[in-house]
Amino acid sequence: MENNSQREPCREVRLDRLTSPAIESLIRSDAPLFFPVGTLEAHGRHLPVGTDTLCAEGVALEMARRLGGVVAPAFAYGLTNLLAQTAPASFYPEPQWGDFIETTLRNFRHHGFHRLIVVNGHGGNRPPLQSLARRLVRERDTALCVINWWKLSEPAAQQVYGGLGGHAAVEETAAMVALYPESVVESQYSPATDDYQPIDGFWGYPPPGEVLIYDGNPSGRPDFAPEKARRFMDNTLKDIESRLRRWLAAVSRLTGGLRPA
Repeated sequence: MENNSQREPCREVRLDRLTSPAIESLIRSDAPLFFPVGTLEAHGRHLPVGTDTLCAEGVALEMARRLGGVVAPAFAYGLTNLLAQTAPASFYPEPQWGDFIETTLRNFRHHGFHRLIVVNGHGGNRPPLQSLARRLVRERDTALCVINWWKLSEPAAQQVYGGLGGHAAVEETAAMVALYPESVVESQYSPATDDYQPIDGFWGYPPPGEVLIYDGNPSGRPDFAPEKARRFMDNTLKDIESRLRRWLAAVSRLTGGLRPA
């Protein structure tokens, strides 16, 4: 993917591959810490079950390279609900999951990371993330941002594909084609058996199809064209980068209160 942002392309940004002195240097520089979270969940027959985590991690790695940050190891076990019956779906009780994520973030904060950015790849994780974010930001010297990357990708999906999809549909397929093309199996996708439009009057667990196109628009179906996927992801990443740069700049102006100086 093209990227005109200034960055260090060879710098290692994965926390678990750095030495303690390298991490201490990052803490002294007030580098933002990215924490990707996802789940294990069926994503049609054309995408891997780790798609949510892989996409979150891919976005986090790219943002860390562009913004001078570091990426903590991803947490791949989330709150899978609709597809819980499809192996190997991950499920935690919501309070237990929220406590684990909150404790992990508190630990990073304790060691000196003041700017914490959770990159979430799974819709089922959103409620506990919102709750823990509200608790953590009441604490002094803690700045926390939660990115639900697929929601921010909607303008790019409209621009490149002419519509929105949903679960395992055009957005996630495009992200995987752009970030991890070797993990995408186009030949396994069959619209007749895989596509499904959920409706409020019919709740099926699991649903009759794993590619969930929420508004039924055919433009939301998986598209495997590499060039379009790169364009989609470039636009999405540029938007996320712009939002994060503004947020980080505002955080850097904090002078002890909750408002920029």
